[in-house]
Parts: sequence; C-alpha cells; structure tokens
Amino acid sequence: MSDRARTALAFLLILGILVVWSLLSRSQRPAEPPVAEQPDTTIAMDTQEPTTREEPAPVAEDTDTVIVERDHFRLVLSPYGGAVTEFFLKEYNANIVPEGGRLFTSMHADGSLEILKYKVWDDSIVFTTADQSTDFRKTYYLNDSVGFELSIIGNENTTHLLSLKEGLAVTEEKNQGEDLRHFDIFIKDEQFGSIKGKVKDTYEHTGGVDWFGMRSKYFFLAIENRHGLDHITCYKLDDKDDTETSLKNGSSYQPAAFGCYFLRGGGNRFGAEFRFQGMLRVGVQLLPVHYNRLAAFDKGYERITSGGLLGPISRLFLWVLNLFYALFRNYGLAIILFAIIIKAIFFPLSRQMIRSQHKMQMIQPELKKLQSKYKDEPQRLNQEMMHLYKTYKVNPFSGCLPLVIQMPIFFALYQTLITSIEFRQAPFIFWITDLSLKDPYYVLPIVMGVMMLVQSFLTTIDPRQRYMVIVMPLVMVFIFLNFPSGLQLYWFSYNILTLVEHIITKRGGIK
Repeated sequence: MSDRARTALAFLLILGILVVWSLLSRSQRPAEPPVAEQPDTTIAMDTQEPTTREEPAPVAEDTDTVIVERDHFRLVLSPYGGAVTEFFLKEYNANIVPEGGRLFTSMHADGSLEILKYKVWDDSIVFTTADQSTDFRKTYYLNDSVGFELSIIGNENTTHLLSLKEGLAVTEEKNQGEDLRHFDIFIKDEQFGSIKGKVKDTYEHTGGVDWFGMRSKYFFLAIENRHGLDHITCYKLDDKDDTETSLKNGSSYQPAAFGCYFLRGGGNRFGAEFRFQGMLRVGVQLLPVHYNRLAAFDKGYERITSGGLLGPISRLFLWVLNLFYALFRNYGLAIILFAIIIKAIFFPLSRQMIRSQHKMQMIQPELKKLQSKYKDEPQRLNQEMMHLYKTYKVNPFSGCLPLVIQMPIFFALYQTLITSIEFRQAPFIFWITDLSLKDPYYVLPIVMGVMMLVQSFLTTIDPRQRYMVIVMPLVMVFIFLNFPSGLQLYWFSYNILTLVEHIITKRGGIK
C-alpha cells in the first residue's frame, strides 16, 4: 500500500469514527454552584391550616400570580390549577418552564382545571378550591434552597392529575438542536434508567419509584417520591407544529450538529403526568447538570450524566480545566494551557512521528526505484519495501500512532466542552463569547486548516501526495465547522505547537 493510500485511509478512518461516535454518544456542567443546603427542620404533613402564624392579608382579586423569590431561584405560581408558570435559576439566567406554559398543574381526571384560591405564608403557599365542599388542598412548602416540597391532598375516591405535560423549555436559544439532543427522562426505582427510548408516543409506568427526573442539556428537574407517586404517563412532544415552542421567527427547532454532520431533528422534548388518588407528596429540585453537584445529594442523580467509558476521563479533564480557570479566570486561557500540557505529554510520540515522516521523505527516491523496478511483481515489491524500512529503521505506520492515541482524548474533551455547564456562555476574547458554541465567523477552524496546510507542505515531498496536502486540511476544516469554539481553540492551539515542533525539527533542533 502506498503512503498516499495509507494517509487517505487513516483520515477516512478518523472521519468515520467521528461520525459513528456522534450517533452513538449520549450525554453530561459556570462556576460550581454551592451544594444544596438540607433544611434543618421539616414541615409535618397536616391537613389543617397553620395555627401558629398570623393570617395574611387577603389577596387582591386582580392578582393572578404569586411570585416567590429565593437566593437561587424565582418561582411564579398561577391560580389556574395551582401551576408553576416560571421556575427561574438566577445563577444561570434560565427558566425551565416553556414560554406561556405551566408545570405542576393540578387537573381533574378528564384533563379540565379550575381557578383555585390561595393564601401566602412565610414558608408556604396553599391552594384550595373555591367550593368549600370539595376536599382539595395543594401546598408548596418552600423549605429547600434549590426547590420546594409539593403536597396535594384530595378525595381518596377521586382520581387527580398533576401535569408536567408541557415539558421542560429549551433554554439554549443559540443552539437549540444541541439542547434538544440531550433531553431525556429517568426513573429510579429498584433500578435506574433512561426511558426516552421507551416513549414512542406515550409510555405508562406503574409502581413505586424513588425519583423521577427530566433533563435538558444543562438542567435537571428531580422529583423525589415522598408519598403516592406510583403512576406516571410520559409523552413525546412534537414541537414541529407547536407554535408556543417554535422559534420566534416561526421556524421549528434547528437540528443539532456534530462538526459538519447534522443530527436529524436534534431530539425530542418529553412531558409527564402523575395520576393519583387521595394524597401525593413530592420533593422538587431544579439543578444544573454537574456531576459533583448532583452526586452531593447522594440519591444517584449524578448517573444522568453518564458519559460511558469516557465519563471518568471527561470529568478528569473538567477538573484540570477548572483548576486552570481558578488561576486565569478565563476558560479560553485554561483550554490553551491544557493543550500545551497535552502536547508536552505526547511529545515523545509526536517526536517519533516527526522523525518517521522525515525518514520517509529521505527514502522516497529509493521507494520510487523499487516501485518502478517491481511494478509487475507486487509481492516482491512489498518484500523489498519492508527490507528498505528495516534497513533505515522506519515504521511507515508510526506517523498515525499519535493521531490514533489522541482520539479518546479528543472525544472526551468534546464531551466535556459540549455538556459541561461551566462552558455555557463562557467568553474567551473578542468575538468568542460562548465557548460551548461554534465560532460564529469560523475564524478558528479556517486558520487551523491553513496551519495544517503549511505543516503538510513542510513534511511532504512526494508529488503524488500533493492533492492530499490540499484535500485533508479542507476535510478537517469541514469537520470542525460546528464544533464548540472551545474544542476549536484546543485543536488550534495544539496545531500551532505541532507546527512549531515541525519547524524546529526541520532545522535540526530536535534529535
């Protein structure tokens, strides 16, 4: 096999791995938020109005919402079904309730709802029906720094619905398809698992659960079962015809992209309904998808981050990047330093690759003679070529080894940058204002391609490989177009170091 064919095969293999991995990969993180404080006391479940607190002033009739401000979140409640119309995480400037939508809406079994009366206390909001003869009481207990406890008490002979059917909102307006690709739903009972694959249109789950969870790319709504959560209906939501959740310009959600490869549809949102009789009590927490943050609750929430075999590597990279961020207060600079360290670690392999490339250049005239001499004897040609390689101590495949070894690093770093909430809206300099998004002007991938082209001209002397010198940088630019700018910055920095290394080697500076 000729050098040109081997080079083309190596790049095609890498390109194939990128595409296949993008199809098989499934997700996982601004500065790490504080661990949720556990309340010192709990409010005992009681069907009677609190008697130790002063009766609040009557709410004006034209007031149609209750706004609850806490350190980490803002909650807006509506009397229509006692629903949540806004659940806003202040630290991340994100509302997980779809625009114009409602979550935790109380409904009758037929799906109808009614306007409820409410009273506001210091640490709770109580909703009741206007009809005093109806036994119904819905209470939001504000006893959690990252959420609330919800208690619903109704007639034991009547079926009630608590609806989250409108699902979580897409919070990443500039990268909606990628956000959608990470939407998922989870159930933890005796086992833990994602059930998005089971939801064709709907999916019924019966039996007690420890917790139920809904996630987007960066946020996780955890609903812990404290009493009565044993019948869950999940829905796959079709946003193509949903005007409330379509883009503001009227088009539907954009597809997600892996490099130049677009993932059709990006993904689906999911909704859910809880059906119960008598009483339901759940704990609700809105959390960032951050491994350590989720693991601190000791309930298995961190398992939603998954990451597969690359998960531990990805978390190690994130730890290193956070360490560098603590020094520079800029994740772009942290990525550049990370690239320098990776280059230093792989310097011996890289040096071997450069040496091998230069030796291959030196023996090109001899290879041409052999190819001309034995052009009609392929078996003899291979034998003579192997003898030539052995004589000059050249391994024709050693040039590909550093690329192959770096593939797990590349994928783990991609996973870190695309799913870690630290990089959400994290700026670098100038036009790079969000390292989790692609370079809006494609400067980084284009300049990277130019550097690869220069590097190829420095290391290639065989005229038959000239077309590869031009084509492969173009292919790599095409692949990198829609990668996160953080990953583009890493590969850009790494290629600068490689180019410098080649120049020094060519001048005899590396032995």
